[in-house]
Amino acid sequence: MPAEPAPVSRPTSGAPEGPPPSVRVLARGIAAKSVPLYLSMLATMAGGMVTAAVLGNSGTAELAAHALVIAVFNPALMVVQGALRGSMPFIAENEDDPASLAPVVRNSLWLALSLGAFGGLLVATAPSWGRLIGVAAPTLAALGPYPLLVGLFVVVASVRASATVLLIGLGHNRSVLVLSLVGTALVVVLTPALVLGTGPVPPLGLAGAGVSLLVEGTVTLVLALYVSRRTTVLRGHRVGPGLPHCAGVGEIARVGLPSGSTLLIKFGALSLLALAVARIGAADAAAHQLLVVIATFVFVPAIAAGQSCVPFVARAAGRGSRTEVRRSVLAGYAVAVPLVAASVALVWAAAGPFAGLLTGDPEVASAVTALLPVLCAVVVADALQSLPGMGLLGLKDPRPSMYTFAVCYGLLALVSVPLAEAGGLDLLWCAYAVATAGLAVGQGAAFLRSSARV
Repeated sequence: MPAEPAPVSRPTSGAPEGPPPSVRVLARGIAAKSVPLYLSMLATMAGGMVTAAVLGNSGTAELAAHALVIAVFNPALMVVQGALRGSMPFIAENEDDPASLAPVVRNSLWLALSLGAFGGLLVATAPSWGRLIGVAAPTLAALGPYPLLVGLFVVVASVRASATVLLIGLGHNRSVLVLSLVGTALVVVLTPALVLGTGPVPPLGLAGAGVSLLVEGTVTLVLALYVSRRTTVLRGHRVGPGLPHCAGVGEIARVGLPSGSTLLIKFGALSLLALAVARIGAADAAAHQLLVVIATFVFVPAIAAGQSCVPFVARAAGRGSRTEVRRSVLAGYAVAVPLVAASVALVWAAAGPFAGLLTGDPEVASAVTALLPVLCAVVVADALQSLPGMGLLGLKDPRPSMYTFAVCYGLLALVSVPLAEAGGLDLLWCAYAVATAGLAVGQGAAFLRSSARV
């Protein structure tokens, strides 16, 4: 795929095909794509919860070893998935031209293999760098073949992500949902059977969780590649790995890596917040973790709507329609904000029973309930910032998002420890709400500037 001359779009020559669709029409289209994606994310989260629950019953050393590997696994996969999102606008632009789409898919595959191999190597060498940083000997002994298995899974999951991004970019979100359901079913069946043992299968402990991941990843990868090659416009067109086109791979990386960096910045800052809260006390640390879990769950609709919005923005930018670009993001708001608001209202209305389900400690439950209004402010602001951020991705101009995240979350990280010591969990979450509101303002302003160049 040749490099684009401009960071935003390829303007078309000639008159527009007609008036741009209304926000209502675009919202219906985005909603139809968002619901399957939302359900697929919930299915993936459910699979992860099953794995954590099973390992929690397998032994303390095994759970600690799992946490050590996950500490590198999650950031590595975030970077890969964020970088591969950079191919979405290119996919959407070429959705009706298989000959032009095939090189984009090939370049995305090479980027996935490169980043996946690097991330997998970091995960697989956990015993070596764990020993260097002074990880306890029982934890290192419990690792066994788990890091190698998870490292191989990172490569498999990266290639699978390239196929999943292709399906989302082409609007085949129902296929993504089916793949997620298959993967979750495999994890739910295999993980308990292999970790704890069942029937003739002996308990494999932590290694069983690695085998389960690898089997699930391989099966869903094969299915994802089959679906992407047989049910899309690529049917009958050879893609294959071929030789990498460095300029094309670099163009996708130029768009995608800043997007992946925003995720690293956000979760890096949240990790520092968790450390700051841990200095206060165990109850506050537990309450903080539960608040993060609730916020993540409530924020999922905004992620689904945002990713579904990217192809709409990219196609509008390719046609040179500034109005449609902006209407696409407004339509994303029309889909995401009501869903997030409904989720927030549900959590708030059932605050007492909900907190009781998450913890049996009355002190922790009380702290969670008291901070629900601030949590709601954080989630709503996060939803408001995510749509223009995805709009910037659709315009192939995600760097302003990275800079905005670096400023807002960087400042939050700098003041986290002093604020936690001065005002505890309450003041820290108020600062988190302010930082997220700053993101909403910065992302919105950056999108308006970038879309003005369409």
